[in-house]
Formats: sequence, structure tokens, C-alpha cells
Amino acid sequence: MDYNQETVSTFDRNAAIYADKYFDLSQYDSHYDAFLDALPEGEVRLLDLACGPGNVAAYLKARRSDALIVAADRSDAMLEQAKARVPGIEVRNIDCRDVSALGITFHGVAFFFGLSYFNPDDANAVLNQIHRVLAPDGVLLLASVAGEPSDSGEQTTKNGDRVFSFYRRPAEINSMLVAAGFSIIGTSTVDSPANASFASTDVITLARKSG
Repeated sequence: MDYNQETVSTFDRNAAIYADKYFDLSQYDSHYDAFLDALPEGEVRLLDLACGPGNVAAYLKARRSDALIVAADRSDAMLEQAKARVPGIEVRNIDCRDVSALGITFHGVAFFFGLSYFNPDDANAVLNQIHRVLAPDGVLLLASVAGEPSDSGEQTTKNGDRVFSFYRRPAEINSMLVAAGFSIIGTSTVDSPANASFASTDVITLARKSG
């Protein structure tokens, strides 16, 4: 089985638990605001990629009810959570490595923590795909779990489910974005949520399509 598909299967089995645990987090709200403020005026199309239960899409929808918002994930169970929790959005099953298959050009993409589940080659492919679906001067809000690359690999939950996580230093994440054709607007680090399974540091980067 593809390593990422195994991770997706784990999220499928635990979608309701994950949604109850993380849907109502507010610690990233200021970053969502910065993302929305960087968008062009007028009608916009927004993508919540690797959307999980739709918590990012919910915030975007609350502030920009006029926007077309697509919530995309590879987990059908997560998409069911998003559809139930965020009325009025479009949900699509998509592999992040093939985002252009959506056939839509977006003014903004929020990609929260999906990058942490892709190995180096696939992570670069995903960023290039995001660049491809963004309109000129489109905006990307990226969140990823920081850490030492040597800690990457298989992780097993207490229930015996497996996920494959990949850690990167903040400077490496920004270098990947620049290589994919983005200019960095700003980067910050925040502590992981208090109810997270383990303590970590999150890297939040706002970037604009430049190439």
C-alpha cells in the first residue's frame, strides 16, 4: 500500500474522534485573517486542501460567505465530517499530489498540516501542484509540524493504526516554497494545540505565487 494511503486509512477510521478534538481550535485564527486579508478584492475561489473535518473552511466561510470554498481531502470520512459541519462548501476527494485534477484556479489555498504526511519528493510535488492551481499573485497559507528530519517515518497509535509523518526545519520548508515558485510574505512558529497527541512546534507561512 502507498504509505500515504495507509495514513489516510488511519484518518478514515478516526475521523469523528479527530473532528471532535480539533474542529473548534482558535489558535490559528489570526493566521487565517492574514491569509484572507492578502486576497484580492472581489469574488474569490478558495481551497482548503487536506481539509480534515473542515475547520479551516469553516473559518473562511464565516468571514467570506461570498467565496466559493472547496474542501478537498483523500479521506472520505473526513469529507463527510466537513460536509456536515460546514454547510455551503463544496467537498472533493483528491490526492494532494494531483490537485490540478480539480480543474479549478484558486485565488487562495490553505494547506494545514497535509505537508507533514508526504515524503520529500512527494512534498515538493504537492507544492508544485498548488502553485499550478493558484491564480497569478495567488496566496498560500501553509502550516506544517517542524522537527528534525531524522525523526520522520512510521508512527503507530495506541490502537495499532499507522501514520507516516515527515518533519522539516522551518528554513527547509521556506526553501521548498521558494523552489516551487513562491515568495515568502511571513513566517512564524507556534506551539502545538494543548490537546495535541504530543507537543511540537508548528510553522505557519504565508506566501504568494511569484513564478
